[in-house]
Amino acid sequence: MKKSHKKSQSKRSLNPSVIAEIIDQIIEHRLFKPLSISIVVSFVLFSGFRYFSNLATDYFQDKERRLKETPIKINLASLESKFDLTEDQIAEHHVRSGETLSQIISRVGASDSDVKIILDQMGKVFSPKMITVGDEVVIKYKVKVGYDENKAVKRDLLVNEITIIPTPEEKIIINRGADKSYSAKKIAVKLDRHINKFYGVIKNSLFEDGVKSGISPNTMMQMINLYGYDVDFQRDIHDGDKFEMLVESFYDEEGKKVKDGNVLYSSLTLQDKPIEIYMHKVGNQIEYFDGKGNSVRKSLLRTPINGARISSGFGMRRHPVLGYSKMHKGTDFAAPTGTPIFAAGAGTITYYGVKGGYGNYVQIRHNPEYSTAYGHASKFNKKFKVGSKVKQGDVVAYVGTTGRSTGPHLHFEVIYKGQQINPAKVKATSGIRLAGKELKSFLATKNEIDRYRKNVPNQIK
Repeated sequence: MKKSHKKSQSKRSLNPSVIAEIIDQIIEHRLFKPLSISIVVSFVLFSGFRYFSNLATDYFQDKERRLKETPIKINLASLESKFDLTEDQIAEHHVRSGETLSQIISRVGASDSDVKIILDQMGKVFSPKMITVGDEVVIKYKVKVGYDENKAVKRDLLVNEITIIPTPEEKIIINRGADKSYSAKKIAVKLDRHINKFYGVIKNSLFEDGVKSGISPNTMMQMINLYGYDVDFQRDIHDGDKFEMLVESFYDEEGKKVKDGNVLYSSLTLQDKPIEIYMHKVGNQIEYFDGKGNSVRKSLLRTPINGARISSGFGMRRHPVLGYSKMHKGTDFAAPTGTPIFAAGAGTITYYGVKGGYGNYVQIRHNPEYSTAYGHASKFNKKFKVGSKVKQGDVVAYVGTTGRSTGPHLHFEVIYKGQQINPAKVKATSGIRLAGKELKSFLATKNEIDRYRKNVPNQIK
């Protein structure tokens, strides 16, 4: 009974009339109308905001599109015909191979007439033909861009100044004056002289270690040439030997080193035995002496070639081409083709051409007793011929492999009274031997150099 009563009550609660009665009660409730109005207003405002937002977005996108598609029109005829633009410019250039100064100036836009006037004026103080590869050229000019009477764009260029630096010691300056004419002048550049000291240990080679330490290649070659009379660079120098140099160096106003000067002092300590060289002027001539005032310049160089190694000495040997033992009457220095060959001493060329197994051959007579010979050269120095006078150190030929030769090298001979002798045993005589006032003057120079050696800091760290 109780279960059936509960089911009847559940069916009555789902009656439509009951639902309608509940809805009427909700509508008649005092909060229904304000709540309904709030919902409707919120919906209307939200929908309106989205509508106007989309409308505004479409408007601005359309406006932007139309602006992009609208061409920009410029009426050049409306511009002022007197419009112009003037600008100062600078062109810096280092002369390259095959270039002329005329080409360099023309390249910036100077007129042919201005180029001719500039070169004519420069020629009064320095020949334009003397400009060489690497020289610095600085051109200051004014460019003016504007319109001519037909309103066409035109460009005018005026060169105001050209500075040319052919050497560290001088400048050539060509200026344009107020009267529009050009003038040229040569100006000496003031350089500050400093003395630098270099002291180091030989690990690879004297030249290589010296250059790595900061000594210029030219200065190292100067040092090597000074020792070329007494030192065999292939056999006398060993790892651990020491070198020391005092060198003049010159700096510009900005403190930049522009060149090295003379070697004031040089020392090679070979197997704990120092060989010292001091610079001293005799008259106006720079000479080099040992510590006792004897000139280091000898009658003959022991090594008439730089950077070479001895590949074969004087004496009996098995000939590499002929295949049998034969007297080798000279010293062979192996070196790359084209390496310069120096005259071992001052003298007169007596042979300059091809000579049998020697190939290209040079012979120099130094005095009635001594001559030197140089074989297997690739080519000769064209400035010399038979009968030419040469100074010690002049380049007479270049290393090659002409004649009976298995590779590029110099065959060097010393000839005494017509017979080849061992070059390593030649006792070359010294040049100047100072005495009296000259010796006293040299010793004063030596003392001054020694003070520099003690007080100047070593440049090699």
